[in-house]
Amino acid sequence: MQKSILYILIGILVLSGCRNNSLKVPISKIDLAISIQRFEQDLFELDPSNIPDEIPRLEEKYGEFLSLFGYVTNIGKPGDPTFPELLTSFATDRLNNEVLKATQESYPEVTSIEKELTTSFKYYLNYYPERNVPNIYTFISGFNSSIIIDKDILAIGLDRYLGADCKYYPQLGISNYQSRNMIREKIPYDCMYAWASTEFNFEGDKKNEVADNVLNNILFEGKLFYFVNAMIPDANEAMMFGFTDEQLEWCNENESHMWTYLVENQLLYNTERFTIRKLIGDSPFTSFFPKESPGKAAVWLGYKIIKNYLSEKSDATLQELMNNTDYQEILRVSKYDPR
Repeated sequence: MQKSILYILIGILVLSGCRNNSLKVPISKIDLAISIQRFEQDLFELDPSNIPDEIPRLEEKYGEFLSLFGYVTNIGKPGDPTFPELLTSFATDRLNNEVLKATQESYPEVTSIEKELTTSFKYYLNYYPERNVPNIYTFISGFNSSIIIDKDILAIGLDRYLGADCKYYPQLGISNYQSRNMIREKIPYDCMYAWASTEFNFEGDKKNEVADNVLNNILFEGKLFYFVNAMIPDANEAMMFGFTDEQLEWCNENESHMWTYLVENQLLYNTERFTIRKLIGDSPFTSFFPKESPGKAAVWLGYKIIKNYLSEKSDATLQELMNNTDYQEILRVSKYDPR
């Protein structure tokens, strides 16, 4: 009898845990298996003397990505007369080969990333079944780019994810607050955020004819992060925002103080681009807030408002949320006020 009661209790706990995460929708019937193509391996394995002759084969396999790679590495397009020489120089550069070795040691295979992105894009197809899943590549770019996004392309710059203690990052002037997020675990979050930022463009508040202000921007960014959470239902919130655990705890403890400051100093409707950037851009801490705050703390407030909005408007779908640019209505319906 006691065992039966125990099993019943365990079953109730499991079921309640499933219900608590409303973002965990069924995806098992969605047929998708992502296979990542490793451009850096294909390029650096070529005999340097044969690279000019191999460009058509690379172009056939990688399509538009080869042009995007040429753009971020400043070597031009495949059709440019200097492209073969510059691509060969890139592939024979001593530092690039050192970085390739470090990349291969950190990422001898990418099976786990394939699995994570397969799951995320299954969630994506659940919400947007008519849309395409991108072809996914890895590459090294001389530390120039973390993620490349274009129509049907998502490419991961593995040299930007070599770990917080990577010896190259301080030499490049990359700050600690940036390098602590240049880690393997951040890849799926960065991929889905980058994908969302190109799928959903910032358009301002059309209904209220306000193109650009702090409120519109933090709510738009909040929507993007909610989208990421929908694609990664078990998201680690600190990891998703690039916060440390201590910074997330600080945000939770100071939520009301941050909101009060924005309201009382009339910053929510401030339209100065410089002010907007200071509140939503990457930085060691958020301007206007104490130095204990993380960068993007105001964006985290926007994410909280979006969650409140969806809690109040429980019939709203993810698609409706992402299409809604009436940011004044979102704030009103959310009833958000942590003071």
